[in-house]
Amino acid sequence: MRPRGLRWLLVMAWFALWSLGCRVPQTLVATVPESTSTLTVRTQVEQPFYSARDGLTAVRLRLNLPDNFAPGVRPSLGGGGTIRIVYAPEVDPRYPDSDFYAWPASQGWIGELLPGRVISQTFLSRYPNLDGITVRVGTYGADVGTGIGRLREDVSAIVREAPIAGREITTLPGGGAVEVIGSREGWVRVRLADGRVGYIDRASFADLPAPTRENWGELLLRLYREGEEAPLREARLRVQGLSDESHVTFRFAPIADSYRTSYRFTIEAVGSAPGHAVTLWSDPAMETLVFRPTYASQVLAEAALDAGRWSGVEGTLEVRFAPVQPTRDVYLRLIVEAKERPLIVHWSMVRPPGNLPLASRDDPGIWGGLVFNARYSETVPVGWLVRTVFVRSTRAIFSDPVLGIGYMFVTSGALGLLAWSWRKRGRRAVVS
Repeated sequence: MRPRGLRWLLVMAWFALWSLGCRVPQTLVATVPESTSTLTVRTQVEQPFYSARDGLTAVRLRLNLPDNFAPGVRPSLGGGGTIRIVYAPEVDPRYPDSDFYAWPASQGWIGELLPGRVISQTFLSRYPNLDGITVRVGTYGADVGTGIGRLREDVSAIVREAPIAGREITTLPGGGAVEVIGSREGWVRVRLADGRVGYIDRASFADLPAPTRENWGELLLRLYREGEEAPLREARLRVQGLSDESHVTFRFAPIADSYRTSYRFTIEAVGSAPGHAVTLWSDPAMETLVFRPTYASQVLAEAALDAGRWSGVEGTLEVRFAPVQPTRDVYLRLIVEAKERPLIVHWSMVRPPGNLPLASRDDPGIWGGLVFNARYSETVPVGWLVRTVFVRSTRAIFSDPVLGIGYMFVTSGALGLLAWSWRKRGRRAVVS
């Protein structure tokens, strides 16, 4: 073997060994999406997103820098604004109660919770600081009955399609009578004269039908680590005063190390009796309660925009902070807050991972996502990337014969040209 060929083999072997140990940083998305438009932030804007990596350490936000400053004034990049990163478990769709407003017909009540009946449920906690369990409870009309209700005369009553934040259906004048057919989430369910069903805030009523029953006792929740017999936490709720068809939360002291930990909780009734007990909402097909864990809020990172690094090429401001953990397989929320002056940020119809829209206090009508990227301290070996590309390319070739033939033709031509070039160089070296 000629010395030149041996030299090339040694170089290639060194590169292969180097690539196995070399690592590259990870980002939230491969490239920042194109901007659709801009949004003026006078207060704050929030963007939830799914984080697949651990060690979040920087956020790169696309925004416009102001171009008009008073003489002698040094321009600031962020106008005193800040960014914060917090967990966003409330938007995580991987729990049975994934839609607050949905009450599907395929789900239903489990029947009265009487003494001696214990409901058990297991789950994986995906976040730290577990501090509660939210379930759906039914009271069988213990908060309001059915019949005719009368509205207050001093206010007009807004009728909504769903409780709390549902679309507005119509407005009823104060002092009128309306048919009451139940309640949900503390709002009164009514049937209008045209047959439509809607919800009115309970505070809009001067008089309501009397409750159909009275429930007794309390609900007791016990939380266990999976595989352990001793309860880790206990919480109680008095059933008197609960609203029918509503979400209720059992609160307990936060558990700091609850990330990626399996738990089991039980719920039982204490002091109830037939005809004086509540019930819980479940999903029979999934054999599970419709529930959602809750978590104590925690600021993972906070940094000043003025401390960021501006990239004129991308039009982005990168703000760095100490690596945050854990951020793998969780939903996070990016909060951008304006201070001394408004911020002009970019948004796109291409939402970040998780496909959730931004939430703006200043312009609530935008359904796109903030244009930003995130960087992680976690790295991936170059060797793994090379193997991944090779495997995916091989699969693509075998799944598409035409592509395979074209690929082999181009590769053979390139290798033949390279071999011819090496032989030609070798002949020139011999002649010289």
